Amino acid sequence: MVNPFSKKAPKKTKQEDYEALGKQVAALYDHINPDRTGLYRTAFLKGMVTGLGGVIGATLVVAVLAWFLAVLGHVPFLGDISKDAQQTIQDTQN
Repeated sequence: MVNPFSKKAPKKTKQEDYEALGKQVAALYDHINPDRTGLYRTAFLKGMVTGLGGVIGATLVVAVLAWFLAVLGHVPFLGDISKDAQQTIQDTQN
């Protein structure tokens, strides 16, 4: 006699387990990837924003470095590079 209050599920064969798992994986895939066009659009926009952020970040780093060199006036360990940067900054200010 089967106990109706038992928490154990009825035994399934391995084939039934694999089929159930396959259906769950297919449902999950359909849920995550509903529209390929939307995925491509999202990936493209993400790439554009990432590239734009990289360009803006690099520009800010170079601007802060140039400002820092201008404030210091002369950096002994950079030698010619600091002189060139200083000359460029003075040329753009005049």
